[in-house]
Parts: sequence; structure tokens; C-alpha cells
Amino acid sequence: MPKAVRRTSGPRAEPYPAIKPGDKLPTPKTTAPKSAPKKALKEKTSPEVNSASAPVTSDDSATKPKKATKKAATVSTNKPSGSFLDIKLDGEDDNTIPIYDTCSTIRQKINALLGKDNHKPENGMPGEFDKQGNPKPYTKASFCRALDTRPDMLARFLKAKQMMGGAESSVYPKAYAFFEKKRIFEGKKKTPGREKVEADRPNGLPRRGTWGAELPC
Repeated sequence: MPKAVRRTSGPRAEPYPAIKPGDKLPTPKTTAPKSAPKKALKEKTSPEVNSASAPVTSDDSATKPKKATKKAATVSTNKPSGSFLDIKLDGEDDNTIPIYDTCSTIRQKINALLGKDNHKPENGMPGEFDKQGNPKPYTKASFCRALDTRPDMLARFLKAKQMMGGAESSVYPKAYAFFEKKRIFEGKKKTPGREKVEADRPNGLPRRGTWGAELPC
């Protein structure tokens, strides 16, 4: 018969050394954990994270409310508000306004308003503006409506001759009141000719029977 194969085990572990009374127990060897790398990433705190993600703004660049600047008062308190047509003259209600401009002076003002000075902003119709926001200039039709007169009567007055030609026309006192209100509203001074008429005729110029009269202009 063949011999049975003898089983062999692995190498035997070293026997524990004999411990005598009074000896200290041996401490088993332990492997030290690997130390963290010297240059470890420093964990960012929440303020650092916030400061890194959000742009830093200085106090100078912060939006500050602007202080309102005081505007100098340029409008006179004595100047009437609204339209110059709202001004009331003495004697306007009963048509007894004293007139200190001659008929020829009134004609010059009408022709300037409807002609060479037609597009000046100060000569525009009160409260009337075009699409660009500019004051609409007066036309003959709109001027007649402002005077409450007819276009044929205005044309007849403008065709009159001499200094006081057309004094009997109803256009004369109405047109004088129109330009006198405008002068007061704009704060313009009286002309030397106007002041002379006031001194010579404190009650105003006559409205009839003065065709060709020699009067100051």
C-alpha cells in the first residue's frame, strides 16, 4: 500500500515569550497613520467664500442719493400766471380803455405778429403747441378769434393810412388791449413815444375824427 501523504501546515507563529512575575506586558506595534500633507488646503470660512464669489464694492462706488440743488427764483412774483389774455385792464368791461398807441403803431405790431416775428416763441398762441412741442404761431384767423372780430374788419383796419387812420374801427381798441396785456405779461418797458402820449393825453387818444392828426408815434 502507498504511504499516506502527511499534511503540513504553514509556518508556526512565534511563541509568546515567557512572562515572568513583575514583567510589563509588551505593547503591540501599531502602524502610524499617514500624516496629512504639509501644505494642506485651508478650508475657507463662509465670509471668505462670500468675499471670493461676490465682487468687492468700495464705499465710493456705492450709489448715494444726490442732494437736490436749490434753483434760483427767476420768475417775478408780480408776473401774472397763465395766459396774458387773462389779464384785466381798467375800462375793459365797459370798453373805455384809455389808448396810448396810435393806429399806425398798432398796425406795425399786428404786421410783426403775423409776419416777421410770427415764429418767435413769445408770440405763440397761449396753450397751443405743435407735435414738436413748439408754440403755434398766430394766423389771421386765430388772431381775429382772439380779438373777437371778423377778418374783413381786420383787413380794413390794416389798409387804413396815416397815423390815426382807422381810429373809428372796433379793431383798434381790441388790438391795443391785446398788445398791452402782452406787454404787461412779458414785463416789457414802455417806449418813449408811449410815455409822451401818456403825458400829453392822460385820458388816452380819441377814437374818432382824428384822420391825419399829428400825434406822436
